[in-house]
Amino acid sequence: LNTISLGEGLAKELDDARWLIVICSPNSAKSEWVGREIQHFIDTGRKDHILPFIVEGTSYSNDERECLNPVLKAAYPAGDVLGVNINDYGDDPRIYRKRKALVRMVSLLIELPDAYSYLWNRYRLRYWEGVAAKAMGMLAVLALVGYAWHHNAEFDIRISLADVTPPNRFLPSPDSLKVTMQLNNEEKTLILTPREMTATYKNLPGRYAGKETRIGFSAFGYAALDTLVRLERNGDVKLCIRRDDTYDRLGGIVLADDGTPLEGATIEAEGVTGLSAADGSFLIHIPIEQQRPLPHVRISKSGFRTEEFSQQAVGTDWQIMLIRQ
Repeated sequence: LNTISLGEGLAKELDDARWLIVICSPNSAKSEWVGREIQHFIDTGRKDHILPFIVEGTSYSNDERECLNPVLKAAYPAGDVLGVNINDYGDDPRIYRKRKALVRMVSLLIELPDAYSYLWNRYRLRYWEGVAAKAMGMLAVLALVGYAWHHNAEFDIRISLADVTPPNRFLPSPDSLKVTMQLNNEEKTLILTPREMTATYKNLPGRYAGKETRIGFSAFGYAALDTLVRLERNGDVKLCIRRDDTYDRLGGIVLADDGTPLEGATIEAEGVTGLSAADGSFLIHIPIEQQRPLPHVRISKSGFRTEEFSQQAVGTDWQIMLIRQ
């Protein structure tokens, strides 16, 4: 060791230091520089202020695992050197063993009774507070990610059509049913057959979930529908549809055989009766249960021959001429 000089600067720093902490490992045990620094502290009467900090190896093993420098072993031949061994904390997780060793070292430095217990409990409390804060942060991030995913995930909406008009087997079904959905400036249209009566809009953008949008319906013989509905994820929307007056109104004009309007003529259609006005016009409404595309119509007036029809479509453009008897 005498072949190595500490130098004036390093010697002064050692003289100014109250404690010398020696990081002990098999490598430091072989270091002449480490031995010189230890010897300097011993020579200046501060042997008791040398604190070994064992991070690797075994003290006093006298083999390749030896972690104490020979100078330190010579100063404490009985093995009573006061220090800290990172491996002295049993089954604690490695992160705890490191922290406990550091806390033990600090407690030796400050030389206060029960310093270790106080410092360790304080560190552990702050450690778990930090863990809890990180966990809460992670949960918040996961919640935001989950919300963003859920908010933007595509979804489906099923539209069900329910005919609420009284049943009438004589009325023909429309060739097709048209359902439209308005999404901002885009209109999505589905064409259904009367047998289906359901429409599914697939892969709607997630931003429309929980919002109101406009739904429309149209078909021949049915009243047009235009309404606002709320779109719920993978939900069902029920639209009530009903027949319009396509087969409801029967109207026109009754004329005498000389071409003049005939007032007071009786018009009977599917159990409904009406009279022609002074200008010969008539208009009667047939209940939905009695409607027919080709209704049976009977027109009569005293002094005229009765006329009957069963092959003429319902409508308001009838023109009937009665011949005098």
